[in-house]
Amino acid sequence: MPYQRIPIDQLQPGSYVVQVLEQKGELAIKHAGWVRTRQSIRHLRALGVLAVAIDPSKQLSTTPAPPAKTPSTAEPVAFRALFADEQPKAQRCLEQTQQVQQQILQAAASGDAVDLSLIHEVSAGMSDAVSRNPDVLLCLGRIAEQSDVLLRHSLNCAIYMAAFARFLNLPKHKVQALITAALLHDVGKAQNPQLLQSDDAAAISTSLAVLQRSTALAGEVSLWISQHCACPDGSGFPALQAHQIDNGSKMLSIVNLYEKLSAPEMGYISPLAVARQMLALAPNKLDSDLLQLFIKCIGVYPPGTVVRLTTGRLALVLENNSKKPTLPKVKVFYHSSHHHHIPPRILDLSRQTEEQIEACVDLKKYGLNVRNYL
Repeated sequence: MPYQRIPIDQLQPGSYVVQVLEQKGELAIKHAGWVRTRQSIRHLRALGVLAVAIDPSKQLSTTPAPPAKTPSTAEPVAFRALFADEQPKAQRCLEQTQQVQQQILQAAASGDAVDLSLIHEVSAGMSDAVSRNPDVLLCLGRIAEQSDVLLRHSLNCAIYMAAFARFLNLPKHKVQALITAALLHDVGKAQNPQLLQSDDAAAISTSLAVLQRSTALAGEVSLWISQHCACPDGSGFPALQAHQIDNGSKMLSIVNLYEKLSAPEMGYISPLAVARQMLALAPNKLDSDLLQLFIKCIGVYPPGTVVRLTTGRLALVLENNSKKPTLPKVKVFYHSSHHHHIPPRILDLSRQTEEQIEACVDLKKYGLNVRNYL
């Protein structure tokens, strides 16, 4: 059944709201959901919502609720942008961030001051993108092709950090600052390319020196960069105890290592294998609690991963399923046994029992480019 456009004045309790179509002001769109009470509808109207799209097939039957004994504040209705709607926005965000990051790395290489106003702008854009639907940006980042190792690493770290910080429900200004730290943590390697072959800790002082040429850098960003190679057991650099390492630094350490282990130059390593390697490093080298949350955030099969189903069909993971991590939403496109393309179709694995994920797949073995199937 097609979605229907409904003016806010005609919205009824029990409706399943897919998307805000028209509004005044700003509303954080997180995920689709049911509007169960008239109080929730009044809350949407107060936020400036003028019209929404609903899915009539998911209409709930509602019964009048008994009057509350005491007044209560209605919870905001959370929304999640549809993948197809968010994809062009996330693509523009990724392209803008890449352009700015290239300028930053070029400035560092030339010994010029880094224009942090540009970094703050794209960090805010990434924060907005993951608030609408983090899986889209995660998917685009994972399938992107980038020959510049340093540029790719910083971009992917920023994407992982954006999704991670949003998953932890951190304040918006903190999310943006953490994204900034992820973009800038290796900027010293642009000034001295020899550091690309060294341990990450060797580049910290150079990165901080590059950033000190700018005046608009928050102190916490410098702190996170300076500590991101420290380990909870006191090893690493600088030598700190677990309680002395800021959580932002621990988060940066996790996304930094995850991206490095997932990098193309490491050869194909499945996301499951990467997660196992990192879990083996906790709690001595990585914070156990934050690592578990990060893996839950990006999923057992992160968006952008190609998987083989039990029927032999290959599929691209589009969106996570937080309640059933092994049953994400995927897009089938190829049959690995018969070696031919099949009509692309989006499949929610949690809503059927015929197929499950059998394994992660390196699509290059089939001579195919994953970017052709999004």
